[in-house]
Amino acid sequence: MNLNKTGTSGTTIGLVVVLVMVVVGAGAYIALNPNSGPTTVTQTSTATSTIATTATNTISTTATTTATSSGLGAATLTGGGSTLVYPIMQDWINTYAFVQPNIQITYNAIGSGKGISGITTGLFNYGGSDAPLTAAQYALLPSGSNLLTIPVSDSGIIPAYNLPGITAHLNFTGNVLAEIFYGSITMWNDHHIAALQSASVAAQLPAHAIQVYHRSDGSGTMYGFTQYLSDSNSTWKTQVGFSTGTIAWPVGVGCLHNAGVAQCIAGNSYSLGPLEIAYEIANPGQINFGAVQNHFGNYIVANFTNISEALAAGVKNGLPTTYTQWSSYSVIQATFNDSGKYIYPVSTFTYALVYQDLSASYASTSQAQAVAVVNFLSWVVTSGQATGPNSPTTTLGYPPLPSAAVTLDAQLLATVTYNGTPVLS
Repeated sequence: MNLNKTGTSGTTIGLVVVLVMVVVGAGAYIALNPNSGPTTVTQTSTATSTIATTATNTISTTATTTATSSGLGAATLTGGGSTLVYPIMQDWINTYAFVQPNIQITYNAIGSGKGISGITTGLFNYGGSDAPLTAAQYALLPSGSNLLTIPVSDSGIIPAYNLPGITAHLNFTGNVLAEIFYGSITMWNDHHIAALQSASVAAQLPAHAIQVYHRSDGSGTMYGFTQYLSDSNSTWKTQVGFSTGTIAWPVGVGCLHNAGVAQCIAGNSYSLGPLEIAYEIANPGQINFGAVQNHFGNYIVANFTNISEALAAGVKNGLPTTYTQWSSYSVIQATFNDSGKYIYPVSTFTYALVYQDLSASYASTSQAQAVAVVNFLSWVVTSGQATGPNSPTTTLGYPPLPSAAVTLDAQLLATVTYNGTPVLS
């Protein structure tokens, strides 16, 4: 089947995967070079962050840090959702334990779909999602409540693969990726893939079937990736589409969470799957990833600088000013036709979702919890965005937020109340 260029929403086999990756702590690991690809850096830290995912239908990933002394009043917070933000969220939680030792935070990395449902049902004090709520999801909120959409991080979604003998970053277009994930292109040496490569790389492509992997759960990472495929390809748009829920993938095997997809790719030769870039960073030598063609026509290998370029382009025409306007906002769609030379086109925000009034009737939140969650998120979007050779934003591949997003976040967080009284310290 031939898919045409232009172009928008599942259940599959769940694999049981256990993946433990130490991403912050004493030792060497991969960082994004601001101007090129991965480079190796060494960092020593007193706080250790661990990505640990048990991928079953009933067990979720939980990152916990415990606080023990003075600062804000004692409070225990529970957040959950996005796995895209999980590596840096874990680092934030560990670091914040030193900033505000009385605050204990648990974050459940269970996917954006469950992050949205968790906040709308009062399970979490804050949710994490790589996509804003849809109009239908807003309609499910408690009567009279507003849910704020707070950009807290950004990252790139990459076509990650395990291809023996290929060390170069393969070139992909959105249309070719759509054909692979639709099942129209099935072999690594297909002429559509070969035509995008240099002659020397094309000659190395193996006559071997592509093993496609994707997420089995509701996912913001897959939301962003399939939104890009929908923008790139009309057949994908009409036949599959995009969603934070489970997607009816035409081909491939589902793996739970980003960590599960990373393990599926790392453990299987000739594989390909969409992956948040921090999980490639945590698997040096096991996973490679391709360059994606942007609107200008350049093939871009995701890195710190060009993800930042994409986010800057994505906010240049402004961000939503009311909470319901977020339903129609997307960095990927905002940058799809942008002519910036160095934009990495599959870049996205992650959002914290928090009620504007944190009364018990909306969020099952105490006043101490309300103060704690708003101050934690305020720290995340300011001090938590710090960069430097050994900072988590750099070493984990999460560029700092654009200044327009930081300004908006400050304005939004200042409006959060508890029973009508502002809570930001």
